[in-house]
Amino acid sequence: MNSIKFLYAAYIATWLIHGLYVGSLVRRYRRLKRQMNDLGK
Repeated sequence: MNSIKFLYAAYIATWLIHGLYVGSLVRRYRRLKRQMNDLGK
C-alpha cells in the first residue's frame, strides 16, 4: 500500500511540473507578442 502513495505523489508532482512549464511558456509567449506589437508601431 505504501508504494501506491509514492505513485500518487509522483503523478501529482509530474502534473505540477508540467503545469508550471506550460504557464512559463504562456507568459513568455505573451511577452514576446507584446514586444513584437511594440516594434510594429
